[in-house]
Amino acid sequence: MRDATHTMTGKPNIHLLVGEDSYLVETAARRIIDAAVPPELRSTAVETVPGDAENMETQLSSIRACTASIQTPPFLDPVKLTWWRGVTFLPGSGTGGKLSEAVKIALDKFSENAAATPLPSNQTLLITATKLLATSVFAKRLKTVAHVVELVGGGKAKDRMQDALLRLPDLADEEKLTFAPGADRAFLAKVGTDTRTIVCELQKMHSYLGTEHNEVTAADIAAVTSVGGDEPELWAMHDAVSQRNPSALLDAVAPFGKDGGGILIATVMEKYFREALVCRDALDRGWLDKWGRWSDKIPPAACTALDAAGFGPSTAKNAWAVKNAIRRALPFSLTELRYARYRMLSAREKLVSSNADASLVISELLRIIATKPSTTIKRSASSRPG
Repeated sequence: MRDATHTMTGKPNIHLLVGEDSYLVETAARRIIDAAVPPELRSTAVETVPGDAENMETQLSSIRACTASIQTPPFLDPVKLTWWRGVTFLPGSGTGGKLSEAVKIALDKFSENAAATPLPSNQTLLITATKLLATSVFAKRLKTVAHVVELVGGGKAKDRMQDALLRLPDLADEEKLTFAPGADRAFLAKVGTDTRTIVCELQKMHSYLGTEHNEVTAADIAAVTSVGGDEPELWAMHDAVSQRNPSALLDAVAPFGKDGGGILIATVMEKYFREALVCRDALDRGWLDKWGRWSDKIPPAACTALDAAGFGPSTAKNAWAVKNAIRRALPFSLTELRYARYRMLSAREKLVSSNADASLVISELLRIIATKPSTTIKRSASSRPG
């Protein structure tokens, strides 16, 4: 956790926590609540005001609700804490859309009142938000009276990885786990840098290892952990492979080309080729056309199998997802996709069981996309489903 402004002079009972990592923000918020409100009072003395608002009306309503809460002293309890939680429309947040003039004025008025009128000593105001423009009037005013903390967790992939590496030992220690040399980077390369996901995967690892031993190895990571959500860099990897573009692929894998990143690349691309394989088979059989339309003549057993594979007409995939899968499948023949998936599975096994590094899986991907593209569908246009 990084204090962005250091503790400011003024009231220590106003706290502003800013960060994109929801777990870090929520954990820091809970610490403030624990320090300000005794356990037996938290059900009545903590008032939460939702800050997730997408339009002018709900944003103004949220500001009014927070203002009303801090202006209302505790009634039966000796203390009161107002938590303006997850505010998405502070200046520079970028998640609530462009702020209307009315909301800007209301936020400025809110910060002006906070700076001019100190809270009573038995009241606490806690504000949590994803982003805040440090040069905004709102931020500058709050900094004069509040303890403002920026929690790391956003930024570029390289910075997120470094921050996660620094946090990982403490998070692992809570589950009584340690990592074998290099396994910490392999773990993060696979699960991602979101702290909440890391904690969940560590808990899963603790259950898997049991009480026999507590050192996490690369083999354990391959056996137990799940791949984290796709980040922009991974989408770039997908696009480079579907375009069969070697130079674009090398650029896309560069951030993951060392420190255990090979396992992540192999796992992500195995999933890519597995879905493309199912999609290509449906295209070749005439069950799906290249515009994303499913035939009403798919055999029931085949439809069930497609759904079970997570790609069938009864799954929750929207039209964009289906068309995107088709775009990724069309540049490859069914045979090429089978070969590609096999190569990714083999590469991942070698990465886990030997001293091989990411260059192994990168060279395999380059070999896969180097052959001449196959862009045709076996069925003719006249036979595509209506």
